[in-house]
Amino acid sequence: MNSRIRNSIALLLAAVLAALSSPATAGACSVALDRPVSGRLVQPFNPMKTGGHFGVDLAAPLGAVVRAPVSGKVTFAGRVAGMQSVTIAPTAAARVSLSYLSKVWVKAGRWVRVGQPLGRVGIDHGRAAVHLSLRLDGRYVDPELALNCRANAAPTRWRVRLLPLR
Repeated sequence: MNSRIRNSIALLLAAVLAALSSPATAGACSVALDRPVSGRLVQPFNPMKTGGHFGVDLAAPLGAVVRAPVSGKVTFAGRVAGMQSVTIAPTAAARVSLSYLSKVWVKAGRWVRVGQPLGRVGIDHGRAAVHLSLRLDGRYVDPELALNCRANAAPTRWRVRLLPLR
């Protein structure tokens, strides 16, 4: 193999590895989330807009059960700025919050398992929805990436395995 082809392959592999290990994707997938409600995405993550939207809003019928998207310790369960919220710590560096709940059934200090009922859907910005946010090391990241980690995981036989060039 000539050096030009070898260099092209090396650059391509470097680009692929950089994309696969980008902080946003790699960080979000360090905490894979299940959907807390079955509804569609109605408001995406957009921290750059005026006021910022530091999570995603998922539609669901008013009063529907909201389930824990991850297992961990409940670090907060109560009211913030007039809305009920629950925050779960799946790891020391991660915080997953669910807001705009009409009811909260868990208490701070308790351990919850993924899928466990946490409360009920309330009104989020004038519509029945749940606000889901994810913080890693104190920085907000797009929780949609973490929601897609499990759904987009390739079966083991299809995963890429890099081998050294000979």
